[in-house]
Amino acid sequence: MLNHWRAVIWTPIWLVVVMQGCQLGPSPSVPDLGGTYIAHAANIQVDKQTMDEIMAAFKRAEQAVLHQDLDALMAFYSESYQHRGFTKDSMRIEWENLFHEYHDFSSTHVFSSITAESDQTPPRAQVTCTGSLWAISNASNQRVNIDSWLGEVHYLTYEHGAWRIRGHAWEPIIVRKSQIEHPPHPYF
Repeated sequence: MLNHWRAVIWTPIWLVVVMQGCQLGPSPSVPDLGGTYIAHAANIQVDKQTMDEIMAAFKRAEQAVLHQDLDALMAFYSESYQHRGFTKDSMRIEWENLFHEYHDFSSTHVFSSITAESDQTPPRAQVTCTGSLWAISNASNQRVNIDSWLGEVHYLTYEHGAWRIRGHAWEPIIVRKSQIEHPPHPYF
């Protein structure tokens, strides 16, 4: 009889712990993998060295964000960076503001395509990517999604011995017949 009551009491507690994964706080609404990955069925049209160098560039940028190292992060941006009115200098201000307002950053990049134009001088590449940027707000102490993107094309250029981001492609989203809204994705 005593074993029956122990089972009645402990079984629900055990189930809650197992289902929560021993997580005591609220989990984010969308899980963040954190890191840079190549999708299983990715269309890779570059040599291994180029692919490794592009992956390394994104990983350096992720580490810079993780450590809130603004100078290291800005090294990921091309001197000629342009996107929807943003330049490398204005992106520095944007990131600086983010680093003041948030902490514990995490980003995910999943590449579904990597192509290169090696005949260009300097060489250029296009990376189709889905991902997100998360952090914890200093004001609310809540984990928030700062940016997310689906099938975004990152334009890269080989500059000063490394791949650097020079901009992003975007398609207008039709909200209503007469209104167009552009995705907010300037970060990376």
